[in-house]
Amino acid sequence: MKRQDYLALLAEIEKHNDLYFQQSQPEISDYDYDLLVKEVERIEKEHPDWVPEDTPTQRVGEAPTKGFQQVEHDYPMLSLSNTYSKEEVADFIQRVEKGLENRRVDYCVELKMDGVALSLKYEKGKLVRGVTRGNGRRGDEITANIKTIASLPHQLKESITTEVRGEVFIPKKEFIKLNREREELGEVPWANPRNAAAGSLKLLDPKEVAKRRLDIVVYNLIGEGYKTQSEVHEFLKKLGLPVGEHKHFKVCKTVEEIFAFADEIEGMRSKLPFEIDGIVIKVNSLRDHDILGATAKSPRWATAYKFAPEQTETLIEEITVQVGRTGVLTPVAELRPVTLAGSTISRATLHNEEEILRKDIRVGDLVLIEKGGDVIPKVVKVILEKRSSTSQKWVMPDRCPICGSEVIRKEGEVAVRCPNKTRCAGQNLRRLSFFASKNAMDIDHLGPEIIKKLIDHGLLARLSDIYRLTEDDLVPLEGFKEKSIHNLLASIEKSKQTTLARFIFALGIPYVGEGTAQLLADSAGSMEKLSQMDAEELWEIEGVGDKVAESIVTFLADPLHQKEISDLFALGVKPEALHKKITGHPFAGKTFVLTGALETLTRTEAADLIKERGGKVSGSVSKKTDFVLVGADPGSKYDKAKAFDIPVLDEKAFQKML
Repeated sequence: MKRQDYLALLAEIEKHNDLYFQQSQPEISDYDYDLLVKEVERIEKEHPDWVPEDTPTQRVGEAPTKGFQQVEHDYPMLSLSNTYSKEEVADFIQRVEKGLENRRVDYCVELKMDGVALSLKYEKGKLVRGVTRGNGRRGDEITANIKTIASLPHQLKESITTEVRGEVFIPKKEFIKLNREREELGEVPWANPRNAAAGSLKLLDPKEVAKRRLDIVVYNLIGEGYKTQSEVHEFLKKLGLPVGEHKHFKVCKTVEEIFAFADEIEGMRSKLPFEIDGIVIKVNSLRDHDILGATAKSPRWATAYKFAPEQTETLIEEITVQVGRTGVLTPVAELRPVTLAGSTISRATLHNEEEILRKDIRVGDLVLIEKGGDVIPKVVKVILEKRSSTSQKWVMPDRCPICGSEVIRKEGEVAVRCPNKTRCAGQNLRRLSFFASKNAMDIDHLGPEIIKKLIDHGLLARLSDIYRLTEDDLVPLEGFKEKSIHNLLASIEKSKQTTLARFIFALGIPYVGEGTAQLLADSAGSMEKLSQMDAEELWEIEGVGDKVAESIVTFLADPLHQKEISDLFALGVKPEALHKKITGHPFAGKTFVLTGALETLTRTEAADLIKERGGKVSGSVSKKTDFVLVGADPGSKYDKAKAFDIPVLDEKAFQKML
């Protein structure tokens, strides 16, 4: 081993750290990453003189996120060491008992959630701060984002001041839904639920975070004088914090009991509603934690026993192409059916052409597949040593496989699209299904199968065609009885009365999710007003960035979309703003900029109060700004307000003006 090979290995790990922690788009599995780190550890034992100060074996890899305040942890947040075999677990236990003068100890074992570690601070029982692990010493302050997690209490059942540690995760069903939406927009899907959770917590708009339906499990508490980890677990539960199910936590006295628990959990792994990647083994006695101590990176009193990803080999028989509601073409591997993690797998998305080229996937290849996050089947890699001489390279078709239109490729996007917005049956099916879905217009009895049948019979092509359907249209169709016709038409009629936010979301504007649709509805108040807003006005809405603003303007300027909206209104669709504004308030027509951390309100709550009173909220200070609302650690916006001589309000003055 040469030193330059060691340095090259460090550079490779740095690359994967950036992909994993900063971009949330890893190229290799956790298992393969851990093998790289273990190889570095082996080399550093042999060549201690080679080791730089910032070696990945001695630090946590997450860097600060732009847009969030950095906060120092009161107590370092270390990461766990990993074991992948029962022999390594036995070695860990041997080291523990040796460090405790060969004294036998009890161990707590629990699920290792595949999520994002957080520190939560409560003062007199009230949640006041949430911070990511970061580099173990400093993390991102994301209090407003973690307050959107429904299962996390903002007020404990006891009025205590304490710090707890937990893991934020995204449930499997929400992960599937999120990735489906990303692929429809031509965006790169999340590799696994952990990366989806991490990416969600880094969003700057809490309303967008709330849309992701994150969850949390709390597993530790700092201080409070308890003697064992099991007592801490019971106290956390008593406080009303989510600690997971009782059967997912156990105190073990022997190695055999630990392995029995591990085998039981691994057996139920695929049936859990969230992703885990193993179990955590902790010495139960907190006094022993102090005796054993920690390395610069990991505690010596705990380790993770990680389950190997369940993988299997199969053949790619064909690569087909699906067309989404926005026209994005998605390649799909048609696989020789194989059983994996308790289900039969016959298809796996290949996401986009770039992914196929990167992995050199060909028709006729034998490939290794796994369930990404135990949820979505994915092709891990081609088994090159078994590649057949008859395997065929695949290229994205230059015409839409549904309607035959020539595809387009936008600069800077990996997506390939069919531009035929009105006559492509593939786009129509998904666009109409999305429009009628529960979170959009919520039209009962109009699911994808019914929509496909209506498209095939020439009754549906545009969104407005839904409201042109009559009993005479439906009676001749097979499977439509009197009751089903009545139910469908009644649901369509009922959907005409909807909120403006739902209607905006249902239109399927690229990059406009439910949260953004609500922001647009609150700000504009009507479709007419929204259609008149330019990109700069849209960008001034907190939570709407440049990319989203341009997308909205482009979509609403399209004559086809203008006519569609006009026809929907003419056919009786009446979207209305959900919140009525307070009239005659001094905030009316005034532009506010918010900066710094407020004490009694989140910035989103303050923005809502301003908008309710007819004011506007902008993301940047300019000469058009009327007031700057300032909290703790305000930053450069405060300085700019002073330079422009713009009135500055503290929270007390703001509350008085309300």
